[in-house]
Amino acid sequence: MDEVCYQMQLGDGRGWQISAEDELRSWTEKFATIMELRACKSNGYPKLIFVRKKEQKGQIEESPCQGEGNFAKELRKTGWRVQEIYNVRFWSRPDVPDVICELKGEDNYLDLIMMRHSLYPIYQGVLDSGGLPFHSGLIERAGRGILLAAPRNTGKSTCCHRIPKPWHALCDEETLIVRNSQKKYLAHPLPTWSNKFTKHSEQTWNVEEHVSLAAVFFLEQATVDTAIPLGQGEAAVSIYQSAMQVCYRYWHNLDPSELRVRNKNLFANSSKLAKTVPTFKLRVSLKGRFWEEIERVLF
Repeated sequence: MDEVCYQMQLGDGRGWQISAEDELRSWTEKFATIMELRACKSNGYPKLIFVRKKEQKGQIEESPCQGEGNFAKELRKTGWRVQEIYNVRFWSRPDVPDVICELKGEDNYLDLIMMRHSLYPIYQGVLDSGGLPFHSGLIERAGRGILLAAPRNTGKSTCCHRIPKPWHALCDEETLIVRNSQKKYLAHPLPTWSNKFTKHSEQTWNVEEHVSLAAVFFLEQATVDTAIPLGQGEAAVSIYQSAMQVCYRYWHNLDPSELRVRNKNLFANSSKLAKTVPTFKLRVSLKGRFWEEIERVLF
């Protein structure tokens, strides 16, 4: 069958190919459309190869650590390791750059969840190279990217929607931060998957678009708009906590020893970011002009 292939290239020069055979064409096209990915031919980038798990009538579900069908048995025979996250199984080997993503189940809502979780190998590659995923909105002005970070339902999306021109909101839920060869940080917008789940939004996001990361602001509800610089220690902890809001979805079933290694790496990346990029607490009022505080401390 013909292979369907799309490219996701990051600002640090690395990239991935999203690849699937013809039976997953509509799924892959939808995934690529949401992230505005370009169709491509084989180009040397590592692949995320999507396959659909073949369900058999009367089959008893087994744990990820057990064998399951010829596909799983053959992969294990040749040294592939499996990690299961929700309804996606990731098959990988240290000496193979490609990752096989085995999808389990099929319906519109489940497909969207699997699309979100399928970004895990990309997130992990970014973490391994000094970057991190971030629970934040991303706004930009004149090519300078600003992260607006906050826990869920505390005004992050509202601030992104309120920002006036010449500001531009690129996303309002998650951002991917990469570090290039000059050790500069770049920020990529990521889809607002929650709107896809609950509001059936038709919005798309250009995830290959990136801007230079100029600052990070942690939002706090208040009666007066004020930007307050954070010290490096407090900034590092806050950055780590915001990144963990994304990473916990993918790390919950890791071996404790591996989890410690990843936590240590995540905190190291957070600390380096805190040393390089200005970080602030941004107190935001309900109807104030919080962007003027951002402009005051940055422009």
